[in-house]
Amino acid sequence: MSLRDMATKTLQNFDAEKDSPNTPQTLPTGKYLVTLDNVEHRATDSGWEGLSIAVTVADGKYVGRRDFNSFNFETTSKNGKPIPESVIAGHIKLIAKLANACGIELQDDDWEDEDSISEAFMPVHGVQVLMDLSVKENKKNPQYPYKNYDFEKTEQPEEVEVKDSDLPFGEDDKKDPFADNAQSTDNDMPF
Repeated sequence: MSLRDMATKTLQNFDAEKDSPNTPQTLPTGKYLVTLDNVEHRATDSGWEGLSIAVTVADGKYVGRRDFNSFNFETTSKNGKPIPESVIAGHIKLIAKLANACGIELQDDDWEDEDSISEAFMPVHGVQVLMDLSVKENKKNPQYPYKNYDFEKTEQPEEVEVKDSDLPFGEDDKKDPFADNAQSTDNDMPF
């Protein structure tokens, strides 16, 4: 894709007079095959602490586009207002649904805190799942739309076995510049 094509696509819905160049590109509402990049405990300098989920779209029109969502399990907001129990329950159900889609069963100990939840997901980083994403406008902060998720299991891609003979240098270690027994001459050097 040329620079002109990328600029045309990027600037299609961008208003340089009003929009921030730092606004993240969110995926539109839809179903996506995604790869789980990570589930991790995050803390910011401002004191916010919670769980972050990151996925990458694995096929289709938006292949390579990443989606992030962060949330916490706090019972009060930063200004002291109580967070509805239904909101926290929604976050817990989302984690349980993602775990199920990844093929893991969370145990009681996994719910100890954000660190234990993220540790439970470590073995499944790279697993593919189906993500059903619903995006709604946030009138107060348009750069942060409301996002609702649902996750389902999907068939995993076939693992590819790579042998030494499949690599560019094959089994000829004398040509492999990184092999322990590499033999190079001045003629092999690019400069």
